[in-house]
Amino acid sequence: MLVVDDNETNRAILKVLFEKEYEIMEAENGEKALEMLRICQGSIDVVLLDLLMEGMSGFDILKQRSELDYCRDVPVVVISGAMDSKSQIRAFDLGAADFITKPFVPEIVISRVNNVMSSHRRLMSVESEAKKLKIKSELDMMTGLYNKTTSEATINEILKNGRGKLNALMVIDIDNFKNVNDSAGHQAGDYVIKIVSDLLSSQFRKADIVGRIGGDEFVVLMVNVPSMNIVHKKANEIVQIMRYKPNLTIPDNVSLSIGIAVTDRMETTYQELFEKADHALLDAKESGKAQYREFGVEPVDQGDDDRPILLLISRSRSVCTAIQAATTQKLRVEEVIALEDLDKVPEKDIPNICVIHADVSDYSDDGAELWEHLKQYPWIDFSHVLAICQEGNTKQYQAALLAGVADVMTTPIDPASARRRFRRIVGVPEDV
Repeated sequence: MLVVDDNETNRAILKVLFEKEYEIMEAENGEKALEMLRICQGSIDVVLLDLLMEGMSGFDILKQRSELDYCRDVPVVVISGAMDSKSQIRAFDLGAADFITKPFVPEIVISRVNNVMSSHRRLMSVESEAKKLKIKSELDMMTGLYNKTTSEATINEILKNGRGKLNALMVIDIDNFKNVNDSAGHQAGDYVIKIVSDLLSSQFRKADIVGRIGGDEFVVLMVNVPSMNIVHKKANEIVQIMRYKPNLTIPDNVSLSIGIAVTDRMETTYQELFEKADHALLDAKESGKAQYREFGVEPVDQGDDDRPILLLISRSRSVCTAIQAATTQKLRVEEVIALEDLDKVPEKDIPNICVIHADVSDYSDDGAELWEHLKQYPWIDFSHVLAICQEGNTKQYQAALLAGVADVMTTPIDPASARRRFRRIVGVPEDV
């Protein structure tokens, strides 16, 4: 791993995060980074790159990298304080694999780098197989997944030779994708497609077939699975990841709907299986999106309502992402962006709310109005409310404590501290 950043502290933090898995090389400027890429060509697996450096910027490095055969395919994860969308889009246009904004949350950095590397390894494996089979031209060039033609041909061959085995076809569609293109432009839409592609690549086995068959539509064939429970679990995991977006910087309204069809004892074709899965996908869409349906099977409860709920009231995407990353899977995080949405919290969920995180860190005042608003809801127990304030803003601290909150933490969120404070408020064991 090559870490490129002119800030020695940032390099040191990233080194600690990854030194157990990678041999770390460091470069404090762009010129040294390019020289190390040239000298160590073939030995560097991933680059963590800051954009805003004196002299040669990260953008310059990305541009030169795209012109050099020996490092063009090395994945680059940008970790930068440049938070504007233009910088992100420019970085992706120049070939960046992902973009993480500073100040970064360690768990998010590790997760995102692991996702990029998992996707990259799969792409390299697929390209290697494609070269052997002389079907490189049949890959989807944007995502590295199989395209429609290759997906259909490969799945047909598997179904033909796999009679009697349990194979499950998923047809996956990005919810509200047209809205992304219309409101943010096609470059933002391409970014969402790439994120979804990387997610799917990282979630399935090498034996499974993952393909992009249209603009925002994908297929996955889970090959020779032991039981449908595994298929349902995997579909639900993907739906929930895109619903909560713990490590993904994509629009809030983007989610995934999935239709599933399975092989039976009789020989079947891709087209027959696809039509069934597509019908199930339509059911999922019409039932509210962000869920899966299996063809010919009554809907199962896909909710995680039985888990205790952490209710997060925040207007900050970075705070939401940090809390999601710090929260164990044994808890369900429900986000409230606008205060009026508190009126929409389902009554059945209220008894399961074990703690409320209320974020005033991006408020221009002391946040007292938020606390007064929360007092209108009799089901909100302030002894289980944890305030999130802007670091150093004593007025926000004072207003929160006067409101009677149980505890206060500050931004940027420290995951370990967030977990400790939650356990102290709720009084739960360490494994929750």
